Amino acid sequence: MRLTRRRFLLGTSVGVLGGVGGVVYAGSSNELEVSRPSHPAGNGAAPLRIALLTDMHAPHDWVAGDRLIAAVRSFDPHLVTIVGDAIDERGEEHRVAFYAALDAPLGKFATLGNWEYQGLCDLARLSREYGAAGVRLLINETVTLEHQGSRVDLVGLDDLRAGFPRYDLVAALAPGTATDRSLVLSHCPASFEFIARTASRPVTVLAGHTHGGQIAPFGVALITPEGSGRYVQGWYASVEPGHTMYVSRGLGNSGLPFRIGARPELVLLTV
Repeated sequence: MRLTRRRFLLGTSVGVLGGVGGVVYAGSSNELEVSRPSHPAGNGAAPLRIALLTDMHAPHDWVAGDRLIAAVRSFDPHLVTIVGDAIDERGEEHRVAFYAALDAPLGKFATLGNWEYQGLCDLARLSREYGAAGVRLLINETVTLEHQGSRVDLVGLDDLRAGFPRYDLVAALAPGTATDRSLVLSHCPASFEFIARTASRPVTVLAGHTHGGQIAPFGVALITPEGSGRYVQGWYASVEPGHTMYVSRGLGNSGLPFRIGARPELVLLTV
């Protein structure tokens, strides 16, 4: 078919618009999204506000720190949780000082992801740097908190891919009342199946790792990293009744320095 000037201009215009649209779409995909989900089973008698931050991947984080801090402060969380992959490289452990700007009356707690191991981070120094920022690093530990007359059991598991998570800690949780809560911090969501099979009482798992696929045109994740299982983002329920998990898309980037269709996510959760 003969290429007329009109067809040439039309084709060129479509190509240019498509390219511009792609750039705009990719750019908007790297803007922070603040999610405010509630527990699918409803909130307890004394709602618990939790700020879930994960996969910062410092120094490969691109979110606006001041906006993130302002969003967390406006939420006024009872608890701040940092669920792994906060640091990517040895020598960058000091970057967790960022979390000193956040406050929570029940405390700030972190656990490890695969990148703290893969990046050969100095875990002893990381724990000290977290401590200086008012954050307690949990590596296979359980902490019991009190919130408005009810108990909150918080279990911080080691990473599934690079560490040695102790699921027996979840099995060892003491029976609770209807208003008590059990929270498990586990970087890799594939741990959910092990946790659900061993839990002695209903638990809510907070996870990250997947980045929502990171490259997910129109919300369709092309690939997720090992340790994701069948989980991508948002709420999930186990086959065993009573257990739920929220998977955050995380805040930073891994591998590619950008996202498409899977915006960085700050989760401000009420359970």
